[in-house]
Amino acid sequence: MRVLVTGWFSFDEVIATIGDELGADAVVGWLTEAGIDHDVAWAPYLQRGANWRDLDPADYTHLVFVSGPLSDTPLLRELTAAFADAQRWAVNVSVVSDAGRGLFHRVWERDAPGIARPDLAIGTTTPDVPVVAVAFAPPQEEYGDRSRAAQVRAAIESWLGARAIPWFELTMDLYEKPHERFPLQVEALVRRADVVVSMRLHALVLGLAHGVPVIACDAIGGGAKVSAQAAALGWPVVLPAEQVDANALDAALEHALSGTLTQELAEARRRGAAGNAAAREWFLRELAGG
Repeated sequence: MRVLVTGWFSFDEVIATIGDELGADAVVGWLTEAGIDHDVAWAPYLQRGANWRDLDPADYTHLVFVSGPLSDTPLLRELTAAFADAQRWAVNVSVVSDAGRGLFHRVWERDAPGIARPDLAIGTTTPDVPVVAVAFAPPQEEYGDRSRAAQVRAAIESWLGARAIPWFELTMDLYEKPHERFPLQVEALVRRADVVVSMRLHALVLGLAHGVPVIACDAIGGGAKVSAQAAALGWPVVLPAEQVDANALDAALEHALSGTLTQELAEARRRGAAGNAAAREWFLRELAGG
């Protein structure tokens, strides 16, 4: 017995979902536990493994299609026709049409008229990993040819993608059509991150204000306000524009997650409080003198 596991993630013509892959992971886990030989077919654009169109159908006794809608479509007809001599099963699928059901010998419906079952993704066992909040900076043309914003952003985005790091973007603008944005919204997101990667001064400040370690990436050649603010707060994890690459980001992330920066986080908040007090005293003194 040899099983080929497929799904919408097996086709270049469509974009599958994370849920489709999690369903396949469940089936692969069952096959592994049972000691059954199997392969998973991936769309070429995912670059993860075999393309079913390049495989010899005679090598497989079973074809299993996992997750998503099941109907009589050209792609499913092509797949099932290629494996016409195999036992064809559909698992964790939403049966949209009886014609689609007819392409398979056995079907375990996720849902169909009169049927509703839990999706296989509910049993996910993927490990917990750190979540990174990322604040990109605009071109900052006020710095002229010293701005490296595009290059720094490209390096960060490439690193996030290559390492498959879970991340979300911190947008710092007060307004994004059609709604305005408030500080409390951004701060709530900062608090839920494990690390902040920031090209922006205020994302650096907010991360430290809420006790979240920050990888400060100065996008200006020779350093500018991001580096200056990190120095003012005594924060050590700063990458100059010329040094932002995958290796430097890896090392900075390891440092940020090491648990060794507790004192630096506390010192940043202490310096911030002292700075606020000094600014308040100056402001009120100057106001009284005026």
